[in-house]
Amino acid sequence: MEHKIDRISELPDPILEHIVSFIPTKQLLQLSVLSKRWENVWTLFPIPEFVQHLFINNLRKVPPNEKEEEIQRKKDEFKSFVERSLRGRHRQRLSINKFRLHMMLDESDCAIVNRWIDYAIECDVKELNLDLWIHQKRYELPKKKYELPDRVLVAKSITELRLCKCKLKPFYRDINLPSLKKFVLNINVENQVVQTLIDGCPNMEEMTFEYCYGLKSIQVSGLPKLMSIELLRNPQLESVEIEASNLESLVFKLRIPCQINLGQCENLKKLVLYSCNITDKWLHEFLSKYPLIDCLDLANCSMLERIKISSNCMKNLTFISCHRLVEVDIVTPNLHRLEYYGEVISFSLNSSSPSEVSLIFTGDTDLDAEMIEFLAKLSQPKLLTWSYFDAKSVITAKNIREILPSPLYNVKQLKLKACSIPTRQIHELVDVLLWICPLLEVLFIEWRYQETVDSISFKFSYENPIYKLKNPSCCKLLPVLCWRHCVKTIKIENFKGLAEEKTLTKYFSKNAEILESFHYVKGSALPKV
Repeated sequence: MEHKIDRISELPDPILEHIVSFIPTKQLLQLSVLSKRWENVWTLFPIPEFVQHLFINNLRKVPPNEKEEEIQRKKDEFKSFVERSLRGRHRQRLSINKFRLHMMLDESDCAIVNRWIDYAIECDVKELNLDLWIHQKRYELPKKKYELPDRVLVAKSITELRLCKCKLKPFYRDINLPSLKKFVLNINVENQVVQTLIDGCPNMEEMTFEYCYGLKSIQVSGLPKLMSIELLRNPQLESVEIEASNLESLVFKLRIPCQINLGQCENLKKLVLYSCNITDKWLHEFLSKYPLIDCLDLANCSMLERIKISSNCMKNLTFISCHRLVEVDIVTPNLHRLEYYGEVISFSLNSSSPSEVSLIFTGDTDLDAEMIEFLAKLSQPKLLTWSYFDAKSVITAKNIREILPSPLYNVKQLKLKACSIPTRQIHELVDVLLWICPLLEVLFIEWRYQETVDSISFKFSYENPIYKLKNPSCCKLLPVLCWRHCVKTIKIENFKGLAEEKTLTKYFSKNAEILESFHYVKGSALPKV
């Protein structure tokens, strides 16, 4: 047999380094154990990521009495691998773009982890991502935390810092991170440390605090480049004061009352409020003060009841599970996307046709006159995504079609998602959906069957122009003819041989007056809608 030459391994280091930069970390770890050549390439990789659980996996075949010993062996193997990789880069004084270390420590590991961080800093690491926690038995109190070395907070090369589960000292003599543009903290921290950190990062652009126990107040000022702040589930946060002239994005996820004061933030464009105890009045005053906001997300804001949003800049609006909300009045001529998740409420939308609307109705989901009225006020979006728990509730709504006009006669694309669809009644579902949107170009239906997702799509083309020279009973309440009188071609894609194929063929053949072409494309790729 002819001997095969491994030409890839003979390539120069720079070329191999470029190749491995496209390979996921898990596969890189597997390659590194093939030979010393590939291990050396790993040490040259500019973005070393060390995640302990990638080593400690696939233990299902290990006998229970040997599992603990095998876990310890893999831990030691992981530590040896990290040590060799970082020491090799440090010895050659090679730079590190990103250093990510996720690891459960024994107390004896703290010294070696400090050495690894030193290696990274001395290699001018730019992005430092640390998720470190000390393993303790349940009965051991108090819980011990890995304490971040002082050197990290004076490293001039760091541009992005992410800290999770570790500990910052109560006091630092000096924090100076002149290159830091972004930090993410998910740790227990004292207020004074946070203020010192903010003051020591003059070029900060993005900051995120998540589950920071001990954090009670935040004061942000003197950061001219700051563009984004996220305060996520900080259980003790009581007050926030922000002055940042270039701030564009503000995200709050707070479950407790918190006083929010914004000073010079006139460029604010995105506001996300999740589980915030805000009132109708507070929201109205806030939006009046910051008229450039073009993206507003309101989720689980349980004190909101009747709100009006009037803005020429607003492009994206989201309402999710605001349970007391009974009335929404929207005057937004430039709205692009609307998302609503909740019960059917009094709703008014004064806008040009938004490009996208996404709906999920909770509570009583029957398709009734009240829901049809809600749909009719959506200003005829180009794409409607509609999620329903059970499509039977749509199928049974036949009587209202005789007394109400089709609510969305200008919608071109409809995507219906459901947990359950009776496939033998899919022609009845299509019939109702084509009444709701009688001139669809694309109809996409997706549903779950056990643990799989199934789907079917319909593409329609029409004669053009569509004049209403007659007034048939099926569309007498519409300003235009419905699909029955003008559809020319129908193509059903991703069709997998449903039992309803003959029924669908019969349905369209009977109802489409000038149909020229009708065919199925089985198992095709999903359409873009």
